[in-house]
Amino acid sequence: MSSLFRVGVVTTAHGIKGAVKVYPTTDDPRRFLDLEKVSFSRTGEEEDIYCQYTIENVQFIKNLVILSLKEVKDRNLAEAMKGGSFWISDEDALPLEEDEFYIRDFMEATVKDEEGNLIGQVEDIMETGSNQVLVVKETNGKELLIPVIYDCIVDMDSENAEITVHLMKGLRE
Repeated sequence: MSSLFRVGVVTTAHGIKGAVKVYPTTDDPRRFLDLEKVSFSRTGEEEDIYCQYTIENVQFIKNLVILSLKEVKDRNLAEAMKGGSFWISDEDALPLEEDEFYIRDFMEATVKDEEGNLIGQVEDIMETGSNQVLVVKETNGKELLIPVIYDCIVDMDSENAEITVHLMKGLRE
């Protein structure tokens, strides 16, 4: 299991002094205000992290976060970060509330119906704005989209990486 959380993706440089615009991948973008450092990977993959940056200033514009980093002082360096991702450790993560979960804990989870029949495996979890949607690769190779809502999710067991679902009428074609 991963020990880091992706908290944002660099969209572009901001200004001439090396700030970057970041699309937050965290539920609470204001959490950047509490961070001192972030790890960075150019490819967006946790395995490719190669440096850590110190956050000097945080601003918010529309749905983006503007980060000024101590180690990045010109636009060229900031532009080179485009498409990369910022990561934080478990220690810097926000604590979970009741009925909340970390997406990473359910990637590749086994999905079963209420009778215990194997449906497939989670391939991805999409953010739709109102709720997450499990992208499940069924045992027959087809893709099944299951909304993460109380009507569909019976149980989410992160310890065993298993999700029990109620397949509402219309979810399967």
